[in-house]
Amino acid sequence: MIKLRLSILLALFIFEGNLALAEVPKPGEMAPPLKLTGILQTSGKLEQTLHSLQGKVVVLEFWATWCAPCIAAMPHLNDLTEKYKNKGVQFISITDESTEKANQFLKNRKINGWVGIDGDNAMFKAYEVQSIPFTVLIGSNGKVLGYPKSKDLSEEMLNQALLGKELVEPPPMPISTDPRPSLAEAEKPLYELSIRPSASQGMSSRIGLDIFKTKGTTALELIKIVFDAKLKHAEVSAQLPEGKFDVVATNSGKDAPDWEWKVQLKRALQDIWKLDVRQERKEVEVYEMLAMGTADKRLLKAEPGNAQSRQSSDVGVLIGRNTSIPVLAMILQDFFSVPVVNMTNLEGNYDYNLYYDDSKPETLMISLEKEMGFRLRKVRRTIEVLIIAPRN
Repeated sequence: MIKLRLSILLALFIFEGNLALAEVPKPGEMAPPLKLTGILQTSGKLEQTLHSLQGKVVVLEFWATWCAPCIAAMPHLNDLTEKYKNKGVQFISITDESTEKANQFLKNRKINGWVGIDGDNAMFKAYEVQSIPFTVLIGSNGKVLGYPKSKDLSEEMLNQALLGKELVEPPPMPISTDPRPSLAEAEKPLYELSIRPSASQGMSSRIGLDIFKTKGTTALELIKIVFDAKLKHAEVSAQLPEGKFDVVATNSGKDAPDWEWKVQLKRALQDIWKLDVRQERKEVEVYEMLAMGTADKRLLKAEPGNAQSRQSSDVGVLIGRNTSIPVLAMILQDFFSVPVVNMTNLEGNYDYNLYYDDSKPETLMISLEKEMGFRLRKVRRTIEVLIIAPRN
């Protein structure tokens, strides 16, 4: 089984886990009123439908069509929905995307239970949802019982909820993945170069002429960023440190040359971890990504005016929104651990959902051809490779 190592850009935009700000209602407190602009997969008027929830246990699942962890959790939630549909439990999957997008998604993927449309973000704001999937368990008395992770929601939890009992685990706590300085960091050092272990969930980076700041970054991801090799295949013979890191590197002063921090950080990474990092051209086995004749009909161009790029992954699914083909090639080469060379000559950004069987990685190639009209062909080519070797 190939484990996904979708790094750098993926991690920059991926939304995963249950994170929320401190204002989220605590277990035992009344849940905010359920305000939706629309509801799918049920009959009757919206107000009447929501009124029918009185006296029921409610599971709110915040999701989006571009969120791979949300989609990966759906089969589990669908099973629970079926088991408890006549036992006083109502599942509502809430998205802030349009009704049209939700309906289009439901043509290809099943969500049991209701699908709520939060067109004015009232529910996302009420629970201060910062990342998805985000699950809320509400008791029949209208009080919040807990915030289980989507994949961890169990029959035992639902049975306890039907008895009016709160979950044992605490409410979600705020975990910042924002690389921007907080108020506590108002007094900035004149010069900083620090590498420390990270407790951050997810990854974020800020890169500028005079500063580099990242949180939740693996050693390999960090090296690729600093050595300008994000899209390159890496050959690693050195033993890299495990875990994730928070890094800050600044120029030595306002009169320092642009990108001085990069020179200092390159030297520090190699000295601290005893590495020899270089780029060289090598003949290696690669996948050439080719556009077939069906690509024009199958490719889905990103919506005009969409400035944000998102890539998301979980077991069995890769999702991209407003994604360029070179970035897709990078994602595929991380998945297959083989360099992927973009031979499509396609410009612009695209949306895609690629589903595969995690026990059969080759099924991703089938999905790539079916959904996007792309084919991977294995050949030997001379390409530029990032070499990460132990220092002699």
